[in-house]
Amino acid sequence: MRPQYTHRLAIVFLAILTTAGCGAVRYPKNYVLTFPPAPLSLSAPRDMRGALAIQQFQCPEYLCEGRIVYRSSPEEVEFYEFHRWAMNPRDMITQSIADRIRSQALFNNVAFKGTGIEPAYVLKGNIEWLEETDQGGDVRVVCTISAQLLATQTKSIIWTHTESQTIAVQDRTVAGIVSSLSTAAGMAVDNLVKSLGETFPSATVVKREDIQ
Repeated sequence: MRPQYTHRLAIVFLAILTTAGCGAVRYPKNYVLTFPPAPLSLSAPRDMRGALAIQQFQCPEYLCEGRIVYRSSPEEVEFYEFHRWAMNPRDMITQSIADRIRSQALFNNVAFKGTGIEPAYVLKGNIEWLEETDQGGDVRVVCTISAQLLATQTKSIIWTHTESQTIAVQDRTVAGIVSSLSTAAGMAVDNLVKSLGETFPSATVVKREDIQ
């Protein structure tokens, strides 16, 4: 038996015992990604930067259809049947990106596309990976997010970036895997916004704990 299946078989075996022992219906557990609070900016951005509209980030259907994803091999996509997202990962990650950009004061207004603003720029992107992978017995999670910024006046792409984070899972429960996914996604979002900030320098940013 390959070692990468050990923890998975334990979960399945426990589920079989639970079902056989009590005969009760098993209900799914639901999870959300958690991100640290966005830092606060001391200054307002320059009005000349205009408004930013953020389009909901897209992702492959299998990643965002509800069940949490794992791979026992690069070619095989599997699901934790009784462990699901309480919110669509597209919504959670897009909201986190919006919060981070807003906190960096990169634009004079940040809103979601379709809310009635006339943006100077539109940000859109894709969640390419958000899953657990087993690599030779090591359990890891990977989050990859790509994005691009379009200038509405010229209809040209003025910034593009792809950020990927892979981290080892220490707690191999599903809750531990989701916690690791939160960490990887948070790091990817922070680095993505940092890259955007290098194109649009932000105002001075301070951490919340520095405010008395």
